[in-house]
Amino acid sequence: MLDVRRFDAASDLLARVVAAEPESSRAWCLMSRAHLGAERYPDAVSTANRAVSLDPADEWPHRLASNALVHLGRHADALRAAYEAARLAPGYWQTHVCVAQAALAAQRFDIAAEAAARARALAPNEPDVHFLSGKVSLARGDLSTAREHQESALALDPAHSGAMNELGRIRLRRHDTAGAIRHFISAARATPGERIYSRNIDVVLLRTVYRTIYVFTLVALILIWIPAVTHVDRLPFVIALAAVAAATVAWFAWTVVRLPREARLIVRRTLRAPRVAAALTLAAGGVGVAFGLVAFTPAADLAQILPVAVVITVVARLAAFAALRGAARKP
Repeated sequence: MLDVRRFDAASDLLARVVAAEPESSRAWCLMSRAHLGAERYPDAVSTANRAVSLDPADEWPHRLASNALVHLGRHADALRAAYEAARLAPGYWQTHVCVAQAALAAQRFDIAAEAAARARALAPNEPDVHFLSGKVSLARGDLSTAREHQESALALDPAHSGAMNELGRIRLRRHDTAGAIRHFISAARATPGERIYSRNIDVVLLRTVYRTIYVFTLVALILIWIPAVTHVDRLPFVIALAAVAAATVAWFAWTVVRLPREARLIVRRTLRAPRVAAALTLAAGGVGVAFGLVAFTPAADLAQILPVAVVITVVARLAAFAALRGAARKP
């Protein structure tokens, strides 16, 4: 049941097992694993600690407790539990991976890198070891090494969705939005039940919309000052606005065209989301109102209207960003 992610059913079954065999450390470990899968992290810690009390020499309950403590944000406790697991089983690569995960969560990158290196020395052919090593390298800002580790993980296990997801994160660090989404989609296809992979796609798309609005409103703010500073005719001003809008749409369309068909469907779904549509409307509407004020105001009154147009543009941008932040927080 645990392997097929039926964690609630597994918990019910294991509850009967531990009731019948309350001194079985392995049964309590399995119960802790079921709680972990169901994201009941306090229960996972308590059942892992029960297993520790029954068999203090077993490393497994310490690893389970460390994993749950990481999710609870208790990083120091998680690292202590991971260290204990590694002390009990220093030749077991999983214990060093556990130390690296806890250290990574605590942002102790030197400890994480050392533990990952030990895990690789013990199990150079384990994809999870390279996957974890890649995460550590990415956290340290070494994108090339991170990519090499994730590619090694995929060479050992072509269906390793975690490595696919990490390659997407690396692409994102290199500002390759289309490449990142391709990897995130591959990860989501490989493990449909893992919500974080599909969620990453939404986050990237929202970030792209955010960047588009930022650039568009920034250029608009610059253009608004042109009539007042250069005293040019309003027609070039309007043409410049149209060119900025066209360039922004063209850039966004070019980004979308480069995506796989499945991703383009997600883009359409994202753009139709109420908060995203509201953000785009606020940004475009605010800029349009500001440009209208500047374009149709007599030259003699332009100095008084210009600050109003700037405020409208800035407020529109802030309101659009607030709407996007709400969309990012929405499950």
